[in-house]
Amino acid sequence: MTMDTPLDSYRITVGQLRQNPTAMIHDVRQGQQYLLTDRGVPVAIISPVRPRKWLAADAVRKLLNQPGDPDWARELSEARDNNDLRDPWEPVS
Repeated sequence: MTMDTPLDSYRITVGQLRQNPTAMIHDVRQGQQYLLTDRGVPVAIISPVRPRKWLAADAVRKLLNQPGDPDWARELSEARDNNDLRDPWEPVS
């Protein structure tokens, strides 16, 4: 297993997982992620289950009512102006 993946995960092969799943499961319970590979090709990320965190409606409303980032809004506007947003299936006249 190496730590050279962009996900900061351990890399584990299908064969390694088959030989010793208990060690990997222990590590995952401790918060470690694994990148599962099959013949050198990444096929899955095995990571701990993270419990969902529910927020009260008032907290979500407060978050959504905050002003947005003006630089991001400008970038979005420029990106929209620079892209052709027509329906690709509609015939061009």
